[in-house]
Amino acid sequence: HMFYIKVKNLNVRDALIGYLKEKYILAAFHYVPLHTSQAGKRLGVFHGTDTYTTLESERLVRLPMYFNMTKQDLDYTLEAVSSFFISDTFKNI
Repeated sequence: HMFYIKVKNLNVRDALIGYLKEKYILAAFHYVPLHTSQAGKRLGVFHGTDTYTTLESERLVRLPMYFNMTKQDLDYTLEAVSSFFISDTFKNI
C-alpha cells in the first residue's frame, strides 16, 4: 500500500523531500508517532521509553505510488532519488 525508503536521519529526510519537490515529485514523511501528535499528547499517556518510534519515524520517506503511475513516472522518481544521493545537497548534510 506504500513505497518508502529509510534514510539516515531527519536532516537527510527533509533534504530529500525538498529535493524531490523541486523536481515536482511529491514525497512525504510517513507518520507522526501517536504519542508525539497533538491528539496523542492531549488524550493519551505514553508509558516506557521511546527507544525506536520517533527515531524511525524521522527516517521514513514515502515515495509516490498511485494507480495510474506510468513506468516513465516511476523511472523519473527513481532517477531523482538516486541523483539526490550523489548530489552536493546530500554531500553537504
